[in-house]
Amino acid sequence: MKRKIIIALLILLHIFLLNSYASENADNANAFKVIGYYSGDLFDEPLENLQTDKLTHVIYAFLIPNADGGLVGLQKPEQLRELVSQAHEDGAKVFIALGGWSYEGKPLQPVFEHAAANDETRKLLIENVCSFVDEYRLDGVELDWEHPNKDTIADYEKLALELSSALKSKGKGMTAALNGAWSRTQGPEASMVLSDKCLEAFDFINVMAYDINSTDHSPIWFTETSVDYWLNRGVDAEEIVIGMPLYARPSWLQYRHLIDKNPEYAYVDYAPTEPRESYYNGMNTLREKTIIALSKAGGVMLFDVNEDTNDEYSIVSMIDSIAERTAGMTRNEINKYVTVVLDNKELGFTAEGGFGIPFINEQQRTMIPLRKPLEAIGADVDYDEYRREVIVVKDDVTVIVHLAQEYIYVNGNKTEIDTAAIIKDGRTYIPLRAVLEAFGYKVDWHSNSRTVYVIN
Repeated sequence: MKRKIIIALLILLHIFLLNSYASENADNANAFKVIGYYSGDLFDEPLENLQTDKLTHVIYAFLIPNADGGLVGLQKPEQLRELVSQAHEDGAKVFIALGGWSYEGKPLQPVFEHAAANDETRKLLIENVCSFVDEYRLDGVELDWEHPNKDTIADYEKLALELSSALKSKGKGMTAALNGAWSRTQGPEASMVLSDKCLEAFDFINVMAYDINSTDHSPIWFTETSVDYWLNRGVDAEEIVIGMPLYARPSWLQYRHLIDKNPEYAYVDYAPTEPRESYYNGMNTLREKTIIALSKAGGVMLFDVNEDTNDEYSIVSMIDSIAERTAGMTRNEINKYVTVVLDNKELGFTAEGGFGIPFINEQQRTMIPLRKPLEAIGADVDYDEYRREVIVVKDDVTVIVHLAQEYIYVNGNKTEIDTAAIIKDGRTYIPLRAVLEAFGYKVDWHSNSRTVYVIN
């Protein structure tokens, strides 16, 4: 009788743990994921440089499979143990990436094909992976089989479904590294052949939206079409994580090394490095991609997070700032959020900050809170309550903005504008372009990310 009671209690405990895992996943379904790929075997960066307090997940790369279902031992096992301890202390999860493109110069695709095609070797591989997860106290696995095709997709599906089931029985997660796509309906064969059952096995997918070519290997449009493709395939927006590169092509220089050469390289997507040029994603482009992911996906993944800096040019810190500022917003609110970048420095607006929040008015014009941007450019701002006009002075330029009037005065000359300054929620909002252009600034609007660039 006691034995039956103990067994019943163990069953109830198992059910409770599984339900707790499911509840946690449900609670975090809409949480924006910030994932850092950490290729431990490729870098010598100190682990303490990894900003695990600003990441939701770390994916440690790579765990190499053998064709017989075995695993190649890690080169730096203690590094992974230390990483797990640090990440868990900071509230981040750690997944292991199973596979990758190659190992010791040889493609891993044939290894996966052989191991997955046989019931015994596939079962052994899954058992070994699960034991590895337990040994290193990991939170899940990323399946990185690059790539299945029409001849091997059935075996890929078996591996994905069986590995997912085994992991979920332990309360662990599973994701996959999948390709980007060049349209809503068209992508590479590896994406086209992937079945709905496979997609349902993954808690989320990491979309490798990079490496199109050498000179434009990860453009913003590719991020957008990649999201649209997987949305069209029925993947929930919250389960799509956009991969963003921190390396250049064809030079293969890392983002941090480019910054070491010239800090201004942080804000552009091209550097005239030698012997080969560098085409990459700078901070401004990665910021826009992050905003797009906030608007229509579920997160971003940096490949590789070791290539980031740990100073004012840090991409992880930039992403964390945006995620923190938009936390609690609905997707509809995020879709209306306007980002303002002044001379490559973002002007962060929050409700708590008290400066007001930029918005797009009915005339599709960007309205920006008065004081913060004008003081940021070094202007003096005054308000004449009787005349209901704002007086802005910088150097030898004086701009007078009349509330509710579609004109401004620049050094006494009347200039027609197509939208008027207003008072909203006790804050004065001005038409950004008209006023800042009066001070000689160039204003550029990127509609896909609702980002305003103000350049002197």
